[in-house]
Amino acid sequence: MRRKTILIGLALFMLVVGYSQVTLAEDFTYTMPMLRMGVGARALAMGGAYVAVANDATAGYWNPAGLSQIEKVSFASMIAANMTADRKYNYLAIAGKFNFGSLGFSWLNSGTSDIAGYSGSATPTGDFGFNDHVFLFSYGNALEKLQVGFNFKVIHSRADATKSYSATGVGFDAGVIFKIDDKVHLGVTASDLGTKIDGEDVAANFRVGVAMYPVEGFTIPLDIEKTQNMSEIKLRTGAEYSYQFADDYFAAMRAGVNDGNFAIGVGLTIMTRYAIDYAYVSEQGDVFEENHKISVSVNW
Repeated sequence: MRRKTILIGLALFMLVVGYSQVTLAEDFTYTMPMLRMGVGARALAMGGAYVAVANDATAGYWNPAGLSQIEKVSFASMIAANMTADRKYNYLAIAGKFNFGSLGFSWLNSGTSDIAGYSGSATPTGDFGFNDHVFLFSYGNALEKLQVGFNFKVIHSRADATKSYSATGVGFDAGVIFKIDDKVHLGVTASDLGTKIDGEDVAANFRVGVAMYPVEGFTIPLDIEKTQNMSEIKLRTGAEYSYQFADDYFAAMRAGVNDGNFAIGVGLTIMTRYAIDYAYVSEQGDVFEENHKISVSVNW
């Protein structure tokens, strides 16, 4: 059964890889790259390999199927520090469980400030900035071992310059998680299906992930990612060890690799409800270097 499920997951991944090659043969720089930056210090410290792990409010971003694992209410937040090029990146999410399934709402904000503006004649026009907002409206539910989820997303991009620019777009995500057994979970997501903003397509993104729990306290995830019209396939993997060091206090150590970029982090959980997590992340590209992610979450 386990082997068949893994083969089915790999087959689905090959299908979406084939679909992603249909329109263009060459690589291109896709619109709204902030949609690929990831959320949550816990997930990012494990290299962003989280498709089969997501089980709290951050599942709205990583895999909406994971929202079905929320017990009652889950809240998650994240801020980024020491980002180069005057960038900012913030995140908030909340989700709750109901008789008909789980609902979630997520907000992502990314922007850059203090950009020098010039007119056509090279005359300075003052500094300006860009701001992108993404709003995710999520639903997840469980059908025995199979969990399914969907997102409706709204994207708003704005530039404050001499002539203010703004654009709004919509799109969809879908995901599944299959619990092969207590020690192995399989996840598959398809993001930005039909997503457009200002007449431009946002490249669809596909992930297949597996999460292994070999012994108590250990989590070992592995994700494979393919973005539409991009030739490369990205690999993300990581590990987490969580242990109880006092009554109602749990500590976690994490490390991961995100397509060749190293990440490391720690976490503290109190009474299994309140958590603060930290991640040191090395971003892709030589320009952006490393930065720090800090998350606070509450689960009832």
